[in-house]
Amino acid sequence: MRDPFERICSFNQSRDAQFTAMKYTLMTSSAFRFFRGSCHLYYEDLAAQQTWSDLTTTWICGDLHVENFGSYRSRHQVVYFDLNDFDEAILAHPTWDVSRFICSIFLAGKALNITDENLKIIAEQLLDEYIKALAFGKAYAVEKETVDGMLKKYIQMVSERDFIEFIETHSVLDKKTQQRYLKIDQKKYFKIDSKKRYAELISMFTTYLNPPAQQPIIRWQVLDVAVRVAGTGSIGLDRYVFLVYDSDNKNYILFDVKQAQTSSLSLSPFFKIEQPEWTDQAQRIQFIQTLMQYETPAELSRLDFNGQAYIVKALQPEQDKIDFKQCMDKPKKFTDACYNMARLIAYAQLRSAGRKGSSNADELINFAQDAALWKTQLLKYTYNYAQQVEQDYQSFCKSYAAVMADSSKASK
Repeated sequence: MRDPFERICSFNQSRDAQFTAMKYTLMTSSAFRFFRGSCHLYYEDLAAQQTWSDLTTTWICGDLHVENFGSYRSRHQVVYFDLNDFDEAILAHPTWDVSRFICSIFLAGKALNITDENLKIIAEQLLDEYIKALAFGKAYAVEKETVDGMLKKYIQMVSERDFIEFIETHSVLDKKTQQRYLKIDQKKYFKIDSKKRYAELISMFTTYLNPPAQQPIIRWQVLDVAVRVAGTGSIGLDRYVFLVYDSDNKNYILFDVKQAQTSSLSLSPFFKIEQPEWTDQAQRIQFIQTLMQYETPAELSRLDFNGQAYIVKALQPEQDKIDFKQCMDKPKKFTDACYNMARLIAYAQLRSAGRKGSSNADELINFAQDAALWKTQLLKYTYNYAQQVEQDYQSFCKSYAAVMADSSKASK
């Protein structure tokens, strides 16, 4: 019997209970948010039920949907738009990323009040863009000089954001001590209640930024740390935001430090593709992200803390996602917003071709040229699976409401 609530609870049982409850509440807000928080369900089902043949392999994002594309500034100070979440990244079939992306088109589009008829047209158009880009065989970058329409305006807007305003939005200056602290809003940032844990984190990150070989000079002063909640799928894992002062450049920086876990795709009993051996899961994420993105975000690195591996990156005012509310009731605008996303999937696969078990570029090109063999089946499967997600969402909401009601009665 299919029980999405039980499957989701089983998958998340090792995570922090306080934040897992927050994750479940967010997942009840819409079918699309539910989809974002249950990547493991999608691939458990796809691995067992795939209706088309795909013998090629490539590096995939693993949790690809329209909210996992966004902007960021590279170490060269250029703002790019690209795939931006690699927690689930793994060696798999190229159509796996594409199918999840197309499924997200149906779910996000429905939330934008776009009809099924229009969404089927949009899905096919976007799949054709992916196929055409993959068949062409050359990977490009997406930056404001190379795009137009809604995405060009979006990249231009985020490029002009003020860094000082960004820091002041996320922190506050104590006028007495002239010390800056993070703003604890109980939504995105949460206080670390354990003084011991707080001190350990400050000490660990100070040593990480200022290695013993560079001491006694302390360039990076770690001023504060808080628990950070962002996205949906990763909620419940250890995640922190650090406020740091760079004494050389006289400015503040925010660092996101997120626990790295095994990709949920590889946990499926139906998943059979052999993976490289990794030193730790943070190495996997950093390696694949470096392969697939045209340029990586500034300060991307990894660290170890108490036996756990973490991914480190700088938070930036340029780091953002498209506001899809602008596409409400506007199928053409929704297509415009997602047009380059479809192409970026192909570019990322071509960029990482031939590395550590991935099919080479010629094999991927041939696969795209034979798209007539699998395109129709993929579109049909993803549309039908979007309907399955809607049913799973309703079932999850009903079960979660019953659990919360029982919990409320027991507390009285």
